[in-house]
Amino acid sequence: MWHKSSPHRLAPGKIGGMSRQIPPATPEINRLRAAAALIPLIESGLISSKISVERAALMASFCEWSVQRPPTDPEAVRLAATVVTGMQRIRNVLASVA
Repeated sequence: MWHKSSPHRLAPGKIGGMSRQIPPATPEINRLRAAAALIPLIESGLISSKISVERAALMASFCEWSVQRPPTDPEAVRLAATVVTGMQRIRNVLASVA
């Protein structure tokens, strides 16, 4: 059992002995996080026919809107790249179900 005075206990904010900084939430980061999270939902919904093509297209339009302005923050750049590659996959799925 771990005791709070145990030498093996991690310091607050430490994960696996390394500090992890969470980037601040900005409107841009929040939009990109939401869009990145929508990508697999859209894909699985289309493949399983749980969402309509029209609903998927509406959700995809939000994702496309979220990456219209090129980001400058490194975290935003990473998220935007995820959204762009996800949108390419979604366009392929939409083309195959339409």
